Amino acid sequence: MVAAILQGGVSRVLVCAALTTALCIAAKPAAAQYGRTDHVEGAISTLKRCSLPTPRGDHHTLIVALRALEDPTLAPFYESLLKSSDWRSRIDGILGLAELSKERDVDVDLVLALPNAEDRSTAIRAAIGFELIKPKNLRALLDEPNVSPVDALVICGELHRQGQPFPASMVRPVCADPADDIAGLASLLLMESGDESAWQAFVARWSGRSDDVQNATLQELARVALLYRLKTSVRGLGELARKPHINAATLMMVNATALALEPKLGARMWGTFVEKERSQSLLLRAGLQLLAHEAACEPGLGAKLRNGEPLVDAIADAIDASAGGDSDAMASALEVVIDRANKTSAEWAIRRAASLPLPQATRVWKHLIDAFLGAPANAMALSPVVLDAATRLAASNPALLEPLIRRADGEHQVQELLLLALCNASSPEAADVAEKVRGQLTRRGDALALLAIARGRVELTPPIRSDLGIVAAGGGDLDQSLLVQAAWLFVKGSGKQETALEQMRSP
Repeated sequence: MVAAILQGGVSRVLVCAALTTALCIAAKPAAAQYGRTDHVEGAISTLKRCSLPTPRGDHHTLIVALRALEDPTLAPFYESLLKSSDWRSRIDGILGLAELSKERDVDVDLVLALPNAEDRSTAIRAAIGFELIKPKNLRALLDEPNVSPVDALVICGELHRQGQPFPASMVRPVCADPADDIAGLASLLLMESGDESAWQAFVARWSGRSDDVQNATLQELARVALLYRLKTSVRGLGELARKPHINAATLMMVNATALALEPKLGARMWGTFVEKERSQSLLLRAGLQLLAHEAACEPGLGAKLRNGEPLVDAIADAIDASAGGDSDAMASALEVVIDRANKTSAEWAIRRAASLPLPQATRVWKHLIDAFLGAPANAMALSPVVLDAATRLAASNPALLEPLIRRADGEHQVQELLLLALCNASSPEAADVAEKVRGQLTRRGDALALLAIARGRVELTPPIRSDLGIVAAGGGDLDQSLLVQAAWLFVKGSGKQETALEQMRSP
């Protein structure tokens, strides 16, 4: 329950992942082979769908795609959404304006002007999820007489996460909430402020629950303790995790929180876990879990993991390299993990590489793409991993993607993922790479290259603008989220943004 409350926003990584649909298409003639006509009307028609609510919420997905552009010119559209009859559109309007603000801070007056309490709660949690609310405005919301106790709890948790004090008086009443996870979070927050009595009362309540409920609640509390950086909670959660009926999944959740918040204590808890749990699947998960936390990778921990299986031992090598502080050895070990990897271990390796110096990190990300260029059968299953690595490369050194895109000729799914990474980069350098590879791609690939150019450049040449118009009118086989971005960039590049904004206004 608490996790659902806290997931109000969609991270940029999730937004990027949502734009990877419909990747598999056959090669078709490039968009440049269409006749050159004025496609402004078709592009505006596409954009108008953003303000037309649908029962399935398709319009919300399109608005999120526009928000990803972070284009100040769209501010009047977001303002119009504040008057929409649809609650999702109203909240998208508030968040869109916050993303464009200098401080990236939500306007509390807009939140309070929402028509009902449920909308206000959703907006608060979404702003927290997107990290679009600063302490001053969090406190302003706490000062509102009608703030709900659970909303107050979430706000106090966010204040603590941002390193700010919170009023314990607003947390204490929530300790009596009938939901164990809500009451438990309140007691953990109070323990952070030095009041352990609420936690002791909660433990007595928790101890009377069934084994299944105890495990589920403890997992939830471990998640929110990590989210809100509740360091004091680690020892209390660790004590509960030592009960004999606590299962391995719960222990791993508690260990993850400990590794992140109290690395030395977490390393000891982790060592105890792997000495006892020797199944292949648990060792793999535990190894990847430790590998994610550089500060907890102490000398000797790799030896506790080893069991002679190549992937487990490769992860142990990476742990030892991390403990030794050798970036080159760490990069080499992560490459071996990738070579032996399943999807999960590849994902962890890519994320872990982000903490390395850029030359070594770039080497690991490129290695993953190289490895999967020769494995087209795995392209769809591994597409999020490839996109993650490619997006990181596109942000740091997009020129490295050019030879990879050319090499992926014939492996259209992988090639289009690399082009999508250039779109996500939204930089002049990424646009330059996209322009170099145009003309040798599928129709969808060429459309993605045009979108990358449009996202990375302030001004478009007439030929590029004309070809982008074809894509914006539906001539590039793009899914709707990417199509709406192309449509907006085309009308803006054509100087028709005012006309588009007038017709996009929420009814």
